[in-house]
Amino acid sequence: DAWTSLPDEVRAALVSSEVASSNGSTAVSGTSVSSMNSESDDSSEDSKSVSLKEFHEECPDTGAKMVMKPLERAPQNVFEFTKSMATETVDVQKTSSATVTTKTTVVTNCRGWRNVFNLPISYDVNMVPHGTLLDPMNPQLLEATGVHAEGYNGRFAVIDEEVDRIYGHKIRAYFSAKGIELSTCVLPGGEADKRSAAVDKLLDDLCVYKLRRREPFLAIGGGVLLDIAGMAACLYRRGVPFVRVPTTLLAIVDASVGVKNGVDHCCGVTDETYKNRVGSFYAPSSCLLDNSFIATQDQRNISNGLGEIMKLALVRSTDLFDLLETHGAALIESRFAKTPCVPDGVSDRIIDLSIQIMLEELGPNLWEKKLDRCVDYGHTFSKLLEMVPGADIMHGEAVNVDGFFCCVLSYLRGYVTMETVNRVFAAMQSLSLPTNSADLTSTLAWQSCKDAIEHRHGEQRIPLITDIGESICVSDITLEEIDRAIGMMKKFDHKM
Repeated sequence: DAWTSLPDEVRAALVSSEVASSNGSTAVSGTSVSSMNSESDDSSEDSKSVSLKEFHEECPDTGAKMVMKPLERAPQNVFEFTKSMATETVDVQKTSSATVTTKTTVVTNCRGWRNVFNLPISYDVNMVPHGTLLDPMNPQLLEATGVHAEGYNGRFAVIDEEVDRIYGHKIRAYFSAKGIELSTCVLPGGEADKRSAAVDKLLDDLCVYKLRRREPFLAIGGGVLLDIAGMAACLYRRGVPFVRVPTTLLAIVDASVGVKNGVDHCCGVTDETYKNRVGSFYAPSSCLLDNSFIATQDQRNISNGLGEIMKLALVRSTDLFDLLETHGAALIESRFAKTPCVPDGVSDRIIDLSIQIMLEELGPNLWEKKLDRCVDYGHTFSKLLEMVPGADIMHGEAVNVDGFFCCVLSYLRGYVTMETVNRVFAAMQSLSLPTNSADLTSTLAWQSCKDAIEHRHGEQRIPLITDIGESICVSDITLEEIDRAIGMMKKFDHKM
C-alpha cells in the first residue's frame, strides 16, 4: 500500500535507480530513452526518466479502444491493458403494416498484457578479395566463426557435396593450418534434395558435434544448401548463428543476401509437394562472398544465376540490363573471369549492383509485411514450372521463363511496346536462358495465379514491368489474358 501510494514519477525514479545500480549502464534494456536513442550525451532529466503514464490506443482492424499502462520493471516492453470493443448489429423486419428496425450494441470488455520486443537485425555481406577466402593468410573465414575461449579448437561446417569434391581439401587445409579441427556435414545440393530430411541430417550432426549456443557454424555451398543450413540454424537450440559462404552465382546474388530459409514440403494428405512451403525468416551472422567460386561452375549454372540478375534488371535497373545485354554472353564464356572481351570491373559491377538492389528491396521489408514486392518478378509461374515431375529446369531458368511470360502480359496490357519485348527476348537469348517451356500451359499459369492469391494473402500481387527498370504489381489478371499470352508466346523463336 505504501508503494502504490507513491506518485508515478517517484516510483519510476526508484525503479530506474534500482535497475541501473544492480545491472550497470548496459542493463537498462530500453528503460532509459537516452541510453538507446539519444543522439547527444547532453540529455535532460526528463529523457532519463521512465514514463509510467497510461495512454490510449485504437485497434485499426477491430476499432477496439485500449488503455495501455507500462509496467514498472519493463516500461518500454510490457504493458497492462484494458480493452473495450463495441459491436453493432442491425436487424430489419418487414411486415404488411410496418418495418421494424432493431439496433443492438454489444460492448465487450477484457484485460491483459502486451509484450513488445523489437528484434535487432544486423548482418554484414562481405566482399572477400577475389580468390583469397580459402587462403590461410586471410583470417576472414576463421574470424567469422566467432571468438572462443583459449584452447577451443573445433569448428563446424556444412558443405555442398559438389563443393566438397572441388574445394573440400582446401577448406580442411585452411583450418588445419590454423590448428583447428573441422567437423563437417556433407549434403547434396540439388533442388530435389531440398527436403526436411536434409535439415534433420544436419541437426543430427550438430548434436554429435555439440555446437555451443553462441557458436556460429559455416554453410558453404549453393542456394539449396544455404536454405537447409538456415532452417537448421533457426531450429537448433531455438536459434544459433551461422555464416553463409555462397559458391554459385545464383547464391551470391540471391540466397546469400536475404533472411529467408526454407525447404519443399510433401503433404501427406494431398500427396503434393509444395515449394518452400516450410521455412523461416532467420538472418545469418554474416556472409562471405568470394566471386572466384564462379570459375568452377559450368556455363548452364552461370546462365541460371543470370536469370535472377535479369529479373532485378527488368524491375529496377536499366544500367544492369545494359551491362547484361552488352557483356553477359562473354561473361558466361569466361565464367566471370577477366577476359579481353569485357572491360575490367564489369563482372564485379554486375554482381555489386545485383546485391545492392536486392538489399535495397529486402532491407526495409525483411519480414515481408508488405506483399507488393517487385523482387517477386519471375516468381509467380516459375514455382509450378519447377515442380512439374521430371522437368529439366533450374530455378533461374524457370524465373526467366516466368519473367518473359510476364513481359508478354505487360505488352498485352499496353504497359510496354513490342520493341521492348523484342529487346528483352534478345537479351535473354544471348544469356542462353530459356524463354518458354512446354509445361507453361494455360492450366498451369492459371493455377499459379490461384496459388499467388493464397501465398500473397488474398490478392495476386503479380509484378509486371512498365518499362525496363520499372514495374508495378497487379491483382486483376484474368484467365482470358493468360490464354492470349500463352498464344502469343508461340510466335517467338524460342531456343529450349
